[in-house]
Amino acid sequence: MLFLVVSLTGCAARTTRPGPQLQDAPTKTSDGLTLDVIRIRAGEDPLTGLKGYDADDLFRLGFDAFEAEEFELSGLLYSRLLEEFPAHPNALPALFNLSMAMERQGALLLAVEQLENYIDLVAEGRPQDAAECRVRLAAWLQRLERHDASREPLQLALAEASLEKPERWEAQILSTMLLGHDGDFERASVRLHSIARDIRNTTRKLGERFPYQSAMLWYHAGALYRLRASSISLDSVDDLDVLRANLDEKARSLLEARQHFKRCLKHLVAEWSGPSALALGGVYEDFRRDLLAAPVPTQMDAEHAVVYRELLSDRTLRFLEKAVADYREVLRSANRFQLQLVWVRAVDSALQRCEKELDMLRLASAESAPALNAPGAEAKEPMPGSSD
Repeated sequence: MLFLVVSLTGCAARTTRPGPQLQDAPTKTSDGLTLDVIRIRAGEDPLTGLKGYDADDLFRLGFDAFEAEEFELSGLLYSRLLEEFPAHPNALPALFNLSMAMERQGALLLAVEQLENYIDLVAEGRPQDAAECRVRLAAWLQRLERHDASREPLQLALAEASLEKPERWEAQILSTMLLGHDGDFERASVRLHSIARDIRNTTRKLGERFPYQSAMLWYHAGALYRLRASSISLDSVDDLDVLRANLDEKARSLLEARQHFKRCLKHLVAEWSGPSALALGGVYEDFRRDLLAAPVPTQMDAEHAVVYRELLSDRTLRFLEKAVADYREVLRSANRFQLQLVWVRAVDSALQRCEKELDMLRLASAESAPALNAPGAEAKEPMPGSSD
């Protein structure tokens, strides 16, 4: 696969594949005369700004638009190239680049469709290229929560002998997450540690750094612990001692997830900084949601159950406050973390949601404060706590 030097992750220190990149146009040969089709417009074309253009013009303009982070324009230009010049040598790399432009717009379903089309075209003649793209396809499918659909492309990619170690690590990380979704957390954790060791050993041996794969690994380590926390049910627990134990285990898993997300952010790799930034505050939202959804233990009478619920809602406000603080911090540091626009918007949306809920809960808490301060308005059992 021909890649340009320009890195979409912005990680200049990386000496291996710097994450997803656009493909360059094929190199033209001089043996023989070819006449490219030129489209002539009556007046200036609003999309290209040209009175006449060919496939090379559309490819160049699409690439320039992508570099300028005008992803919608880039996608339109590549789409026109594929529509008007389907047999041109630029059409194949344009199809790959179109999938990248769609992904950066946040149109992940369309990106998956275009990348699948590209893989079908290169699978027979360019197996390494196809394997690398299958790894990317699997990552996108997992972002869409289509984990089962990611199994086949991962199996095909890992079976390809020409898939090199950096991309092979990526495929192994994604395959490990499938173990987590199957509930095999211990085995998944062992595999991630094994991949981390291999990355460290390869770095020492070759003197090269792999920040993209390292960031990817720590993001998925965080996602694995977050998944593990979600598997710890509070709904079926009717014993306060067991409830406390489950809460402690859930809290430990979520806090472990936060540490891994923070570690990912330190690598400053754009593709993984975004989901890690969103997950950082999401961990607190997870914990608060699970606490509020858990049923009141039947050991409490009706009066104390009401007070328990009110106190729980009041005290879990701090989880929302911590989520808000996290979201604000990553937005302030968006440039340093190299957050892509699609992730900046996602984090900002999460921040606004939490701030709105926080305002409503504070108002409700203030209105109910006299009742909570009345004599006898105390729960018999202490609240299960958690720590950050």
